[in-house]
Amino acid sequence: MLLLVKPKPGSGASRRQVRKNMPGTFDEDYPPKYESLLTLKDGRQVFLRPIRKTDGNLLIDLFNKMSPQSLYLRFLWRIDALSAEMIHHFTHLNYSSDFALVAVAQEDARDAIIAVGRYFFDSKDGISDLAVAVRDDWQRLGLGKSLLAKTVAIGKEHGFSHFKSMMDIQNKTMRRLLLELGYEVKYSLRSGFYEVDIRV
Repeated sequence: MLLLVKPKPGSGASRRQVRKNMPGTFDEDYPPKYESLLTLKDGRQVFLRPIRKTDGNLLIDLFNKMSPQSLYLRFLWRIDALSAEMIHHFTHLNYSSDFALVAVAQEDARDAIIAVGRYFFDSKDGISDLAVAVRDDWQRLGLGKSLLAKTVAIGKEHGFSHFKSMMDIQNKTMRRLLLELGYEVKYSLRSGFYEVDIRV
């Protein structure tokens, strides 16, 4: 499921600020080499890092700040809350065949996850599912495009060059982004949605 979701002004984050507020211990297999700063179109910086097992509450906060339409585009069904099972699935990854990169900003002197890019290898199909979600108030700043590109690049580094996703047929923004990124993309109608096949 792919999406970009729409923005309002917020505050950025320096790498030093975000690191200062993060707990002192990482997951044992946490890969810090994927941490970076990203400068957005408006000059603000956000901190990109792999997701952590302890990010459940930050994901709930992200979910609660997304509009019903944005949530529909992300999950392709109406959803009122993230279950404990979903949160565990989203945060407990092996950083190889399943990976998630989050964008973190400082809001009210606290960390806030404002976007997530992820892939998850489906062993049955032999293809990785791909998804990107950006909080409504951080769109049109280049964040979704950069997060998508970085997530795909990390997947390729781990040997995955074939991704798939389900997408609402009205999601023209994501279609444009995939075109701009130069990926080989095929769209097939399936149960009223696009099944998107992406090769890089």
